Amino acid sequence: MRNKYDVVIIGGGISGLTLGALLGKFGFSCCIIEKEPNPGGYLAGFKRKGFFFDTAIHWLNQFNEEGIVHRCFSFIDENYPKPKPLKRIQRYQTDNFNILVSDDIDKVKAGFLKYFPDEKKGIDKFFRHVEELARVSHKLAYIARSSQTMSLVDKSLFYTRALPAVFPLIKHLKYTGNQGVTKGLNNYFKSSEIKDIFSSESDLLSCLFPLAWAKNKDYFSTPAGGSIAFINWLSKVNSGMGNKLLLETNVTSIVTENNRAKGVEIIQNNEKNTILSNYVVIASDLITAFKKLLPKGAIPERKIKTVENSVQYQSGFTVSVALDCPAEELGFDEELILLFKNNLERHKHEEADPLHSKLNVLSPSARDKSVCPAGKGIVSIYMNAGFEKYDFWKTETDEHGNRVKGENYHALKEEIAQKMIERVNREINPEFSKHILFYEVATPITYHRYTGNYKGTIMGAKPGKENMKNKVDSYFTGVENLLVGGQWAELGGGVPITSKAAMNTTLIILRKENKKAFKQFAAYFDGKRTLSELNLFMAKQK
Repeated sequence: MRNKYDVVIIGGGISGLTLGALLGKFGFSCCIIEKEPNPGGYLAGFKRKGFFFDTAIHWLNQFNEEGIVHRCFSFIDENYPKPKPLKRIQRYQTDNFNILVSDDIDKVKAGFLKYFPDEKKGIDKFFRHVEELARVSHKLAYIARSSQTMSLVDKSLFYTRALPAVFPLIKHLKYTGNQGVTKGLNNYFKSSEIKDIFSSESDLLSCLFPLAWAKNKDYFSTPAGGSIAFINWLSKVNSGMGNKLLLETNVTSIVTENNRAKGVEIIQNNEKNTILSNYVVIASDLITAFKKLLPKGAIPERKIKTVENSVQYQSGFTVSVALDCPAEELGFDEELILLFKNNLERHKHEEADPLHSKLNVLSPSARDKSVCPAGKGIVSIYMNAGFEKYDFWKTETDEHGNRVKGENYHALKEEIAQKMIERVNREINPEFSKHILFYEVATPITYHRYTGNYKGTIMGAKPGKENMKNKVDSYFTGVENLLVGGQWAELGGGVPITSKAAMNTTLIILRKENKKAFKQFAAYFDGKRTLSELNLFMAKQK
């Protein structure tokens, strides 16, 4: 290991690995530091008895030809692991209706009309807006560049081009929160039953966009072998570029001098070391970095509170089930099943109540046989869950403020897992539990322990008016050359946001260090250069 790199990246998840690979393409030396024994963060998954359990991905977007992930990964390596397009996407299922969302949007609309013929006028209007947003979605990948990478002239030109493209989206932005989304749905529908289909969504766009993506055939499953395929590929790419990936290594502080980042101090194998760098990028939990890794006062308290108090995605409670038979024999297909209750107050769908909250039920093995032994199957049962629910999941705190898991924690975890399994028995297949070989359970405490994310959040800060107003998302920290390069740099989550963040962070560094490369990569990001043209430029630079 060298003692100096161009860039130190804190966090070896999908964000940090993608950023390292992009910067490596432009000749920057990177050291990526990960506290766990394996890279990947939420995408790392885990193996048990020949079964590979994915821990994060229900589906993927933006992998079509215009998609930002495809364009980002293709620039890194055109032979990246390709995901498979999904035809059967998700199923809205309650005691009263069962509607499949597929890549045939006309059939999806027919499914709505079958159950709710009296709502035809509202359904027609709803699907007109879905079509509008489908057209918007095609353009989003070309207007994903952050204004923080632009000059004043660039911003003016960018907004002139972007505003007409996103105008159909703007009218829906105000419908956020429980009251807002209810008001938005009232513009289409009269009966409470049809509105129950979207009863767990926190904003109107979350009701419309999944169907818009279906219209665009922009749903994909993970590559063969699960999401870990992305991590293995990126790890190999980084290694081939000469980047260093340090595992089981803790960053204890970010070194600053005159309000400028100079590197990091680490502990690896109980040995302390200092790694110097020209840039430090936080591709991990931002709140932890602000509060624990920087000198007091380096980040204004007001800025820290803004991020802490932002509207964030919850954590989750997951039961990963190994079956003694293929999941298809029990009625599972490739779609994600959304189990939820009719006539339930909106907020109750997100309260981590296994009997009433929305459950996401998915069979990864129905999509990809390689994730389990032949003749076996996997089903994942997931629900949103807050970190502080059930009095912090009946954990205790030690003298350092860490959450300690005792008998009460394990009893609660088992009780909730059993109730979730019983609900799948009742609402999908009564034979389900008879075919369980074993299962593993993850709580918000588990997710917090493995990822370090604030309150175990799965993706950071949500899109929405409040977070936009408070300017929660930012690539700059106020400390020179200390950047944000992961989920917290943008509102939203998932692999598309990590790709977007990695590309923008790369642009910020290129703008200072290599203006020619900056112009070419920015033009590619904006859709003004093809991949072939960018690759030709890169070849000439060598």
